[in-house]
Amino acid sequence: MDEDSNGKKLLLTSVCKPFGTKYGDGFGVSYEGSHQIMWAQGVFRTRATTTQWGIDFIAKNLKIPTTTLHYPTMSRFVAELEKGYDYVGIAFVAPTFHKMVPMTHAVRKVSPASEIILGGYGTAMSDAELAPCTYDHICRGEGVAFMRELLGESLTTPIVQPTITQQQSLFSIPLLGRVGYLFAGLGCPNGCDFCATSHFFKRKHIRFLPDGPSILRAMERLRAKYPDMVDFWINDEDFLLNESRGRSFLQAIRQSDLPPLAVSVFSSVKALSQFTASELVEMGIDWIWVGYEGKRSGYAKIEGRPFRELLADLHQHGISVLTSMIIGFDYQTPEIIQEEFEELVSMRPSMCQFLIYGPARGTPAFDRIMGEGRFLPGILEDTGKNDGFYLSFKHPHIEPEQMLAIQRSLYRKEFERLGPSVFRVAEDFLAGHVHLRDHPSPRVRGKAHKYGQTAHDAMILIPGSKKFVNPRTAIWLQGLRERIEQQTGPMNPKERALSMLVPSLIRYTALKQRFGIGQQPVSSRRTYRQAEPLGIGELALSWR
Repeated sequence: MDEDSNGKKLLLTSVCKPFGTKYGDGFGVSYEGSHQIMWAQGVFRTRATTTQWGIDFIAKNLKIPTTTLHYPTMSRFVAELEKGYDYVGIAFVAPTFHKMVPMTHAVRKVSPASEIILGGYGTAMSDAELAPCTYDHICRGEGVAFMRELLGESLTTPIVQPTITQQQSLFSIPLLGRVGYLFAGLGCPNGCDFCATSHFFKRKHIRFLPDGPSILRAMERLRAKYPDMVDFWINDEDFLLNESRGRSFLQAIRQSDLPPLAVSVFSSVKALSQFTASELVEMGIDWIWVGYEGKRSGYAKIEGRPFRELLADLHQHGISVLTSMIIGFDYQTPEIIQEEFEELVSMRPSMCQFLIYGPARGTPAFDRIMGEGRFLPGILEDTGKNDGFYLSFKHPHIEPEQMLAIQRSLYRKEFERLGPSVFRVAEDFLAGHVHLRDHPSPRVRGKAHKYGQTAHDAMILIPGSKKFVNPRTAIWLQGLRERIEQQTGPMNPKERALSMLVPSLIRYTALKQRFGIGQQPVSSRRTYRQAEPLGIGELALSWR
């Protein structure tokens, strides 16, 4: 136990499971990032538990002995409280407020001496709205600095990256390649009027990894623990917006001996327009989440290269793109939404998100809608529906139920028209393999080779998958298989044997979804600066 902690202990936790509409959650509330992207794709949706990484980031950067819990049951949370903690921090967002409230009451009952700390974007709620819960402190801002000040620890100690990884699965089988998380920064200077993350930090960008070498060192630290790791998620609201840092990262990668990477990022048209697609490939970036928003939304971040030109260039270089479209702007009618959807689909994005314009607390849009008296009666109190899947205000052209129906239909139409996203990504990789395999840069040629390997592996899934899609998609899949085979060679006997198992795996996955088997997150526990039986400083335990 750290001598600077004065014998005190800290517990940081996410909200408790279970999740789902039958437990009072809004439709968009989930422990999986893929839910808001591919919920309509059924068995073809990749699955993974996304932990509440912020609490581990905070825990790693304190001196006090700390335990973190991710998605415990209420009984498991209570059992942890009984061990005695001086401080208990709970991270939540507005849509999970109803889950957080009973947890605070449990702390008061089981461990009345503990000081309760509320954290996360949910703290943008007003003090009056937070009245149903009980607490001692509210962290409204960056968590490490807040906790250090609360605990009397040094505010100047350098930030250290925690070890956070994720394993995805498809058809109930883990995918090869564990993803390592890098936390490059918080906040965004773009300041879109609806964006909670931008305005929560007052439109400032808090940079944890300030330059290319620091990003590279963070990757190398993860690879020291996981030598085969090449997949990374760089968490930053608009990575590459700061061109100098982006070019510093490119230079660091060029000078490194790292193998070709697979890097996923958030970005914007404005940021991406500063780099060529070939430079992005050199960085290892092959998956980008970018805002499409609405054509007349007027946000500065969507200015730059024409969207169609940008997407085509990225796809040709093997880079998959998730486009986020917003519906519910005042200018939109059902017809305009359909027109914008048709244009987006014609660009063949790899994945799509369709969210209803939802003014988050603390944003200019929230203040404007509130000032205009347009919030629907009771909607702000029903926080479970403040999740991007319900209309929260009176719209000039569209009623709430109609908006909901439009949104759900866009997800279904996108899947019906473009097919499973996993195979769209495989098609992107095939394009990158063909386009870049003779590139003058050895690193880019190496990435092209990796693209080809991944596309080839996708062939194993295609024959069995054709039975579970519509006829139009089945024809497309057959053509994709033939194109992959032409460029990378036919499946070998082992691959053909594995391919025969796919229909059974799909049926098994569908059965689990139908009966709710394995649809809740795996809970986990991690300790920091505490003695463990095996002498491990950070021990992750899991339970169902």
